[in-house]
Amino acid sequence: MIKLIKRWKFKWLLTAGVNAALFTAATLAQTTPPIQVNSYPTGLKPAGLAYGAGPVVANSGDNSLSFFQGTSNPQLGQVVFSPSKVVSGIPGPYALAVCYRFSLSDVEQTLVLATSPSDNSVTVVQIPDATVVAKIKVGLQPYSVACSPSAPGQAIVSNFGDSTLMVIDLNSLTVTSTIAGIPGSRGLHGVAVNIAQIGGQAVPQAWVAVSDANVLTIVDLTNSHVVASFPIQNPINVRVTCVTAASGMVCINPSTLQVTISAIPNVLDFVSAYPLGDFEILGSLGGATSLALFSGNTPTVVPQVTNPADMVSGAIFQCGSGGIPPPCTTVGSYLLVTSADSNNLFLIQTPALPPSLPSDFVVGNGASYARGTAAPGSLLSAFASTGVSQNFFTSSIPLPSTLGGVTLRVGGTLNLDTTSNKWTYSPTGSVPAPLSFVSPTQINFQIPPGTSLGNSVPAQLTKPDGSTLLTTLNVVATAPGIFSLLMNGQGQGAVLNQDYSLNFGTNPAPRGGVIQIYATGAGATNPPMLPGEAAPVSGNPLVFTQVQPTVTVGGISARVFYSIMAPGFPGVWQVDAEVPQNVVPGFAVPLVISAGGVTSNTVTIAVQ
Repeated sequence: MIKLIKRWKFKWLLTAGVNAALFTAATLAQTTPPIQVNSYPTGLKPAGLAYGAGPVVANSGDNSLSFFQGTSNPQLGQVVFSPSKVVSGIPGPYALAVCYRFSLSDVEQTLVLATSPSDNSVTVVQIPDATVVAKIKVGLQPYSVACSPSAPGQAIVSNFGDSTLMVIDLNSLTVTSTIAGIPGSRGLHGVAVNIAQIGGQAVPQAWVAVSDANVLTIVDLTNSHVVASFPIQNPINVRVTCVTAASGMVCINPSTLQVTISAIPNVLDFVSAYPLGDFEILGSLGGATSLALFSGNTPTVVPQVTNPADMVSGAIFQCGSGGIPPPCTTVGSYLLVTSADSNNLFLIQTPALPPSLPSDFVVGNGASYARGTAAPGSLLSAFASTGVSQNFFTSSIPLPSTLGGVTLRVGGTLNLDTTSNKWTYSPTGSVPAPLSFVSPTQINFQIPPGTSLGNSVPAQLTKPDGSTLLTTLNVVATAPGIFSLLMNGQGQGAVLNQDYSLNFGTNPAPRGGVIQIYATGAGATNPPMLPGEAAPVSGNPLVFTQVQPTVTVGGISARVFYSIMAPGFPGVWQVDAEVPQNVVPGFAVPLVISAGGVTSNTVTIAVQ
């Protein structure tokens, strides 16, 4: 049943498929660690932290503010910061707030307010030039400061030493009102301004969290009176409408004063920075002050950050061009934390995503043109600009590794350069691929027998001018593809009848007769074969495939007699099978090969 076919008859098996088949670039999922932590030195004993044009840190140990500037890469979803300026001579700065005011020319200005509890003052610094514009005397021991969202150019200061709440006008840089009898906070975010909707009116309120008095005081800033006092155990910081406390996060509706309490206890401070977690929390975990990323109620402690003091979150945006202004999408988020123990500012974010694996050209099965997988020893077609100006056909066996000045290597290693975040290629361990055809846009080649299996095996194409293209192959044990007469993996299959004539509509195979099916992608053989080598034309010995295929004709299992490499043809697989007696005859009966759990393309044969 084995027929040694004249080589000219199926020469197109090696040069088939010179067409305009289209493929899309490969995308392989990458696996990354959950977070990346970077540190930036600041001054001594950094405490308060705010974000204006970049991070600003209050260094309580050396009377300074450290300013940082940042750059972002939205494609990677990452941000990087670097030291910018230092402002000295601010006595023991503690808490920070970033506020806004309008100049006489109606230009918005950004200000950083720094409290100095030891000096009973608030220092105002304009950014981004980090210029001190005022030092405002306030009450005794001002610890907490906040900006008013309802009135740009207005800030609120809580004075711990004399239990007063002061309103600062940032346009005149003066204290405009003082509300007495309001216990003062020592939290880095111990005061906040919220808006309550009361009687259809927007009423600004100051919320003051006082751990020393175990109370949250809500003050109507319009009428300067206390709206409510909530007894809360050890309230420390106010974030929007929630207060951190020993019992957890206590959240209050400003308009209805309805209270809800979270299930996470001993919270000192919190922010939200997706996708790091639902909340990022400073709290007493394991008996020590820690930074933890919470997803639900499950904490993940960040051990690099010891004795964390303050934190802010931010997001990285990718802006498109579809609108005015262009629409933006959050593609990453980060967390900034000060640490008094290490005198550092810590940046926590998801790691930079490695770039997609190289895909400078695409590869498909040499018979079916299906892309995605390739088997060692199979014939493949690569589509790329090859740098040649004419077609080159092989005229020798074993197949050459260079054709028209073009070479293609399979194997080697890909390495990610973390500095540039780009892939680099090393050809060490790679093998030249045998080539059968090269045109200006296509290469037909054999993946070398013995190529290691893997889902990202490198393949490098080198053009005659020395330039290179790089891609990756998903190499699997078997990847069957049946040749077709149309050279596109569809329609009439490359099949011989029992009398060794070509099967087609007017020359059908009889039921019960044996057909020879020509395919590629059988995988390993016995005995093994060398790259570009063909099975002996004499048929001695026959080269069998290690995996025994199954064949269906018209959906009915067919008896398989032989599964060998076609004598005289590198990479071509010959399967001899019997046409089932009970198949429904026709001019286009479906034919499929399966091997190693992988199914080929569907072609047709004529059956009578």
